[in-house]
Amino acid sequence: MQNRRTWVSILIAALIVAAVAVIIAIGGVAMFIHDHVNSEVVEAVGADAEFAQARARFAGKTPLLELRGNQPIIHRDATAPRRPVQSLHMLAFDARQHKISRVDVPGWLLRVMSAGGRFRIANLEVFDSDEDNRLTLEDLERHGPGLVLDAERSGGRALVWIE
Repeated sequence: MQNRRTWVSILIAALIVAAVAVIIAIGGVAMFIHDHVNSEVVEAVGADAEFAQARARFAGKTPLLELRGNQPIIHRDATAPRRPVQSLHMLAFDARQHKISRVDVPGWLLRVMSAGGRFRIANLEVFDSDEDNRLTLEDLERHGPGLVLDAERSGGRALVWIE
């Protein structure tokens, strides 16, 4: 009987510890999102001005990823040296909802998110299963700081760059 009470106590303590860990994890994720994602409702004119200002930094430079129609073109340079990505920034505007979003992803999180080395930017849904059309963390590292994507589709815009 004493043995059973001990196991029940251990089980209850383990459940409490697990519940506290889940609460801390959820709180950490919520804080991270609050610090790195910002959205607000703006008029199209305000969004145009913000995109123009962001694009001006990259005038005349070819983005790593171009969309021509529904065809993605990745400008890879396999000979360029790899440099760690410090952060990835995204500016997105949804014209239907008049909502602009700014996202900043630290480089360490990119490395975690790209488990297997591959990931999708801005949920473009233009990539098929062809591995050559997938953007990789190595592509970003070889591209270096600069413009990754400048795209307009279906009433929305996205500008992605790395530092």
